[in-house]
Amino acid sequence: MKTLKSMWGHKALYLILLPGLAWYVIFCYLPMFNTSSGGILLAFKEFRNNMPFSEMQWVGLKWFERLMNKPDFWIALTNTFKISFLRLIFEFPMPVVIAILLNEVRRYKPKRIFQTILTFPNFLSWVLVLGVLRDLLQVSGLLNGLRVAMGADPVNYLNNSDWLSNMLMVLLTNVWKSAGWGSIIYLASISGIDPSLYEAATIDGAGRWKCILHVTWPGIRSTAVVLLVLSCGNILNAGFDQLFNLRAALNIEHLDILDTYIYRYAFGMGKMNFGFTVAAGLFKSVVNFALLLTANKAAGWLSGETVF
Repeated sequence: MKTLKSMWGHKALYLILLPGLAWYVIFCYLPMFNTSSGGILLAFKEFRNNMPFSEMQWVGLKWFERLMNKPDFWIALTNTFKISFLRLIFEFPMPVVIAILLNEVRRYKPKRIFQTILTFPNFLSWVLVLGVLRDLLQVSGLLNGLRVAMGADPVNYLNNSDWLSNMLMVLLTNVWKSAGWGSIIYLASISGIDPSLYEAATIDGAGRWKCILHVTWPGIRSTAVVLLVLSCGNILNAGFDQLFNLRAALNIEHLDILDTYIYRYAFGMGKMNFGFTVAAGLFKSVVNFALLLTANKAAGWLSGETVF
């Protein structure tokens, strides 16, 4: 009753929320339980292309058992966790750093120029970005052409089996493409900080570093916590577009993640085994949800701030 009263008191906000909520219900939740196509229930049935869903045979947990017994599944799962944790450690702080640095640029015009330069890569597709990268870094590319001209041997930057060089390629290209765009939400949080707090800190003798530490960071910490929790709930989504285009014969053992694994079994094995791939996708979603709840609870214990 108390919750309903609170909702009624904020009815205007809930009305604004309705279109977004309707979109999620119609396009995300209803297809999951669509009785004509199967949705997530395909994970428990034997898929037949020439048979309606209602007539397909129930197989229980057959596809999940097969998934757990496949060595390549565990390789893909391990790669997914490794890449996602590296993203959390090295990529997650970058938008915060960029936002703070941009906030310290006092002149309006240079600040806008830097922000435009940093956010522009987000609007480029991974196909385009990695196509340009191949022209630069492949064996017959521009960089290797310069190496050969200087008497050095060419290096295959994009198709090698070295784990470290592959991880550096993944992290550096993603930071270049997305960190500037990710800083926008932190800049919005910084703009909401009362300027009188900076003035008071300056009067007390605080320099720029002290102002960042004691005024800017506390002002954006709650935003960082929310985004960190949401990122933890997205750990098994390690970046399909980027890694699908980066994969090659020699690096697939390091860059094959759950999403590319599911894609390969759905469309690349000569047989459309949708029951198996839906089971893999359902496993991924359940684990992501469990990680989201765990991260939210941990954030509450450590900082007193949670998403829900």
